Amino acid sequence: MRKYFIALVAVIATLGCSAAEVGDVPIDAKALPAAAKHFLKSAFPDVEVVYAIKDMDFADVEYKVALSNGVVIEFNKKGEWKDIDGNGKALPEIVIPEVVRKTVQEKFPGRVVTDIAIDRGNYEIKLDNGLEVELSGSGVIIEIDD
Repeated sequence: MRKYFIALVAVIATLGCSAAEVGDVPIDAKALPAAAKHFLKSAFPDVEVVYAIKDMDFADVEYKVALSNGVVIEFNKKGEWKDIDGNGKALPEIVIPEVVRKTVQEKFPGRVVTDIAIDRGNYEIKLDNGLEVELSGSGVIIEIDD
């Protein structure tokens, strides 16, 4: 009887882990969180969503959206952007926080942001010349990597 109980527990644990880590699931753009839909409509009003993916990993959910202009955006479960990759093209100024825009204009005149990510309140950006810059939430440069 004890062997059957142990086997049952093992099966339940395996099924539980499988259900908790579903992975990437294609979704319709209409199924994105409201904040993500609003962001897309305001920042990329005339750009079509090519595909949207819901990535479920245990208790965490993230979304990944590819646009017809080549931009790829990752959102957290609330629909707030985490990473915007322009794939080498300039991102619209509306998506770049004011403190980041100001620092780029002052320290890197003539350059544009092609990729931006936010991590623990800091911004990681990539400029059109390939320079990667980490900024604090207040716009202070923390690190530059070429």
